[in-house]
Amino acid sequence: MAPLVSIAVPFHDTARFLPVALDSLLAQEHVHWECLLWDDGSTDGSGAIAADYVRRDARFRLLGDGRNHGVGAASANALTAAQGEFVGVLDADDLLEPNALSSMLAFLAARPHVGMAYSRYIEIDEDGEMLRPGTRCLVPYSPQRLLLDFMTYHFRLMRTEAYRAIGGFDPAMRVSADYDLCLRMSERFPIEHLPMALYRYRIRRSSISQAGRLRQVRASFDAAQRAVHRRGLDRDHAFALGLRARHVLHPRSTGNDAPDASAAAEAAVAEVLRECPPYDPANAAPGSDWADEIEARYHAFVEGVRQRGLQGRYDCALELDSWHVLQPLRPFGGVGNWR
Repeated sequence: MAPLVSIAVPFHDTARFLPVALDSLLAQEHVHWECLLWDDGSTDGSGAIAADYVRRDARFRLLGDGRNHGVGAASANALTAAQGEFVGVLDADDLLEPNALSSMLAFLAARPHVGMAYSRYIEIDEDGEMLRPGTRCLVPYSPQRLLLDFMTYHFRLMRTEAYRAIGGFDPAMRVSADYDLCLRMSERFPIEHLPMALYRYRIRRSSISQAGRLRQVRASFDAAQRAVHRRGLDRDHAFALGLRARHVLHPRSTGNDAPDASAAAEAAVAEVLRECPPYDPANAAPGSDWADEIEARYHAFVEGVRQRGLQGRYDCALELDSWHVLQPLRPFGGVGNWR
């Protein structure tokens, strides 16, 4: 008997993309699956779309209590109802390749000691057009390297017994719940990488707010920090967050490619605004919260753009680069590079 795979699809206001995600499940070569649809308080008609799929195919099950809990609780609650030998998550705005389940199951069947496997992925735009191969999964995996780089990216399939043994998704985490889950999985079970692109990850212009990016950085670092503590590394290592925040102005298309003097002048002003020094939390004011300070600086930047009348020609963006640093403490103080 072919194994049953339980796929959780938590969704919140993704009516535009949800049908494509669910159709990708219907197109799977491996047909023994169940889809646990969790409506996380949608208000845009996503619930009606999900209910239609439930009526069409008994493998779909619709769950949820009508409230918004966040991705951690939504994923955890959905997988509580899982009946399969394997579990995974499909984001409601992404999609699986037709061979995703069959390839993952064959890979795991040949490696009975592995608790979780992950694949490569392809980035697509809002219209489903291919952008580029995903790069996170190209970092070689090790439980230690996972503290520094989230390489166990889409698509992930876990043995249900392993998923439940580590406690599943943390329902308290509204963001970065998947990173936290992978860190805990890496401490209990072997994880291996299947070098096949089995997942299409959608890049959305409005998928996360500026404040959301800051919450994601903070939550990811907190999850890694807890892992450092669980592993006892904080006794002789220093763990820190590296961060740079940049203000960016993206010119809007005007339909006229011919430059003029006013456009050139605006571009010069925009360049001055954009080239403000990147923010480094190491230079934060004493007693301040680095996330609040980044927000304040960004809002001041947006206000400066508005005061100069540039908001009609440019879109503002906050770009964040973050990284984790783990270094051994040395006798007599100081730290050294850690690998």
